[in-house]
Amino acid sequence: MTDDLVKEALIGDEARRFVESELGKAMLDLADKQLRASQEALETVDPSQTEKIRSLQNKAQIARNFGEWLVELIDMGEKALIIYKQQRDEDALSEW
Repeated sequence: MTDDLVKEALIGDEARRFVESELGKAMLDLADKQLRASQEALETVDPSQTEKIRSLQNKAQIARNFGEWLVELIDMGEKALIIYKQQRDEDALSEW
């Protein structure tokens, strides 16, 4: 359990550093542009073009998911770190 918490905390930290990096910022910007472009295209696409609509919806969802996945990894890492510290403190108290 402790190893899993440490791994999760490290992944969360890596995700945070990625988001704060120039590469991360560029990737998030590209995802945002893709989302906006897909949404704009959906406004003008012919309603009978179901394959085109489906494709645009998928592109928008993938772009949205990218940022959400990073936020989720960061949140999970923070929670894992809190749990790890609580367990460590409880173990230290039980040794007294």
